[in-house]
Amino acid sequence: MFTIADIFTGRYKLIRFFSKFHLFILKKFNNKYLNNLLGIPVLVLITIGRKSNVKRFAPLVYFNIDNSYIIVASNGGNPNDPNWYKNLICKDTVSINISGKEFECSYEILKNDYRTKIWTEIIKIYPKYTEYQKLSKRIIPLIKLNKI
Repeated sequence: MFTIADIFTGRYKLIRFFSKFHLFILKKFNNKYLNNLLGIPVLVLITIGRKSNVKRFAPLVYFNIDNSYIIVASNGGNPNDPNWYKNLICKDTVSINISGKEFECSYEILKNDYRTKIWTEIIKIYPKYTEYQKLSKRIIPLIKLNKI
């Protein structure tokens, strides 16, 4: 039986399809359209494939907190970490594109009390992440990006 949860866990590959469509629109229209979702700004995370060694692009909402960009590896509540996260943790730095400008960034996977503090701030902005957390049954990684 199909449920709404199926969409958010990626069982029907809706997340992957939307991500590709989203990236296409961002590139085609030079970040003029879909550069925010529900009022939350979007960046394009550029990683290097851990197996393919090819550049990979992932449009992600981000939160500007503590003078850093915070991204959430929710994967829509899927029980597995997103591929972009698996690629990210294999390298020391990552690139991002915001409004057509590319930056190299260091990153930190948030832990302990600081993670809890940031998670609480993010939930106030986008409460849907609490549903993703319940669906995934894993601790959703929060990543802090800082321009180098």
